[in-house]
Amino acid sequence: MNLRKISSGKLHLTTFLLMLIITFNLAKAQTRIGVKAGLNFSNVMAKDERSNKQETQIATGFLVGLTADIPVSGDFFIQPGIQYVEKGFKQKKGGYYGLANNFKVNVSYVEVPVNILYKPQLGNGKLLLGAGPYFGYGTGGTWKSDNVILMGDIMTDSKGEVIFKNDVMDGEFGKYMYGKPFDYGANFLAGYEFLEKLAVQFNAQLGLANLQPKVDGVKREGSLKNVGFGISVGYRF
Repeated sequence: MNLRKISSGKLHLTTFLLMLIITFNLAKAQTRIGVKAGLNFSNVMAKDERSNKQETQIATGFLVGLTADIPVSGDFFIQPGIQYVEKGFKQKKGGYYGLANNFKVNVSYVEVPVNILYKPQLGNGKLLLGAGPYFGYGTGGTWKSDNVILMGDIMTDSKGEVIFKNDVMDGEFGKYMYGKPFDYGANFLAGYEFLEKLAVQFNAQLGLANLQPKVDGVKREGSLKNVGFGISVGYRF
């Protein structure tokens, strides 16, 4: 039994759950609770084991979440939140380990962003500028391609399930391994708040975690990181 792997997995899960508890407790204590929904345009920065960059394209999904604006000083706030967001990518050729044409992956994450927010008065509303870390956990997804996948003597379908694992076993045919489930990175936002209630917001994310999993316990070369941007509309109570 790999005690180091078990300890690492427990640490990641504990950190994620702790962030959820802190977010909910902070939000509960505040009067400026908000909801938001919008579109997310995601991609990945991927390199193979020879450090060759993989050509990928943007995939479109949606996001929905809760936020809480916590006053700090003057126009500065801390804004924790929790959101469900769809991510993924497209690949014209070479997807599904080089076997698919017009490969498309859609995955879902539960994320906890924690931004430092600057909200100065601008006209009849407020300018929104913010940045901070985010923490996410992949929950699953689906993949599809224009062709049926043939791996050796085993034929899979042209679509299937996406999984997240820290260590994947060879032979899980039909299931596409996206990467490690725990993700983190930097979050940036800019927008405008109308009448202290309605807000339009643009955001960008830069993943810092290398999601490349081990294979049969062996660390592989290469890298996979989430990147993306989006637009959302929010309402604060």
